Amino acid sequence: MQIKTEGIVIHSIRYGEADVIAKIYTKEKGLISYLIRGVLKSKKRKIKPAFLLPFSILTIDASHKSKTTLKRLIDASPIEAYTTLHQSIVKNSMVTFLTEILLQVLADEAPDEQLYEFVAYSILWLDANEEITLFHVHFLLRLTTFLGCSPDSTNIHLTKFDLKEGNFTFNTKSGYFIEGTLLVAFKMLLGTNFDNLKEISLPKEERKQLLNKVLLYYSFHVPGFKNPKSLLVLETLFS
Repeated sequence: MQIKTEGIVIHSIRYGEADVIAKIYTKEKGLISYLIRGVLKSKKRKIKPAFLLPFSILTIDASHKSKTTLKRLIDASPIEAYTTLHQSIVKNSMVTFLTEILLQVLADEAPDEQLYEFVAYSILWLDANEEITLFHVHFLLRLTTFLGCSPDSTNIHLTKFDLKEGNFTFNTKSGYFIEGTLLVAFKMLLGTNFDNLKEISLPKEERKQLLNKVLLYYSFHVPGFKNPKSLLVLETLFS
């Protein structure tokens, strides 16, 4: 069966001398592993190596044989031409960090059009904007909605957020919680959108703490979750 759909490149790796295996999150089929023959060798290939950079949004033609786990990418073309995403060191590090997260949480061949649209919109926003210091934290919080583990904001007026229980409370016995100025920023992030992130002011060290709290939340609520290897690089760039 041959399909044509949109897809977001999550990860790609060299395979042999000239081939590439790319994990692409497709609108129609979910996360799929594709083999792209000769992409690193022939200059005449329709699919260019630059098309396979992380978070590239493509229109793809692919062959999906039911008995094979590795599908074949026949053709691809970029939908968007980025201006800053892969040129900015900070943005590129953020892309690496978020694609590591997505590789953990996206289920193979499980399509979710709303999740696809959210990721695509987020990428385009990141490329077009410069006030991005809390982008990745907000992205992670929004992502929990699609993963079925979003924070329970029923009692958002309370003074602590229990990371293990996933709700707001006056008191917590778990020992894992957010409070004080971090809680103020956390509440604001839950109730805003990307365009309003610039209104949330948080010192560098507290931004780092908040990110680590959100990652801890993921470790409690996303089975098998581990902190991305690129976290240290990201923290260094924002320090």
